[in-house]
Amino acid sequence: MTTGVSKSELHRRLFSQGFEPSRALGQNFLVDANIARKIAHESSRRQHARVIEVGPGAGSLTVFLAEFFEQVVAIEADRALTAELQSTLLERGITNVEVINGDILAFDFVHPGIDLLPTVVVGNLPYNIASQILLRVLECAWYVESMVVMVQAEMADRLLAPVGSRSCSAFGVHVALMASTRAVLTVPPSVFVPPPKVGSKVIRLDRVRDPLSVVDPRLYATIVWVVRLAFGHRRQMLRRVLTPEQGAVVGELGIAVTRRPESLLLDEWIAIGRALEEAGLGAPA
Repeated sequence: MTTGVSKSELHRRLFSQGFEPSRALGQNFLVDANIARKIAHESSRRQHARVIEVGPGAGSLTVFLAEFFEQVVAIEADRALTAELQSTLLERGITNVEVINGDILAFDFVHPGIDLLPTVVVGNLPYNIASQILLRVLECAWYVESMVVMVQAEMADRLLAPVGSRSCSAFGVHVALMASTRAVLTVPPSVFVPPPKVGSKVIRLDRVRDPLSVVDPRLYATIVWVVRLAFGHRRQMLRRVLTPEQGAVVGELGIAVTRRPESLLLDEWIAIGRALEEAGLGAPA
């Protein structure tokens, strides 16, 4: 039976040796084994052989992922934690984890040395770059079929808000073009060392079939562009944001330009993007 990384083990391995968590790297270490196991179990539902873990830290989640997956690739930006994680795995006799010291935002997801087999991405994402990580994985790593990630509760709520609802956002629409999102569990600050100032949620993102980012990159770019343009003035009607030519194209679709961006459904955003592209009014090259 796999045992988690406890507070006492963290103290022995890290804090008693002078290690100080980095705010810049979002280092808050999960010390609740039950939550770690639940995340690992959720990520294994589709029974893929490989998981890529973002920011494994001290290995709180890694040790459970190694139980559920044949192959774990753990990418850690902190060199000191990379060495400590390798030591933790060796002490536990875990041999199916490859630890890589590197920045996930610079990681080459399609480099020649990586097998492009169906994969799950898992991790407790640093709050300050969580959105960048999500978009990079969804856009660049087409073989990643699912993501099970812990993010700040506020960000999770933005992604969980249905497109077309008052709570939806440009980021939520952007992600919805590539993946469906659902809630997994809520995680209180008390299960971390040090505890963060805000609550977290674990969410699951499953890639949609034939995402536009892959099958039609130009159309995808135009949709993202017009979504960001409109949500930059989310309280204004579309006719206040679009040019007269763009507004005319939208009106021909039967979409009233008196609507606000938060009211538009995903299919309507796609239709707008396609019509603008066909009219030569798409995203700037």
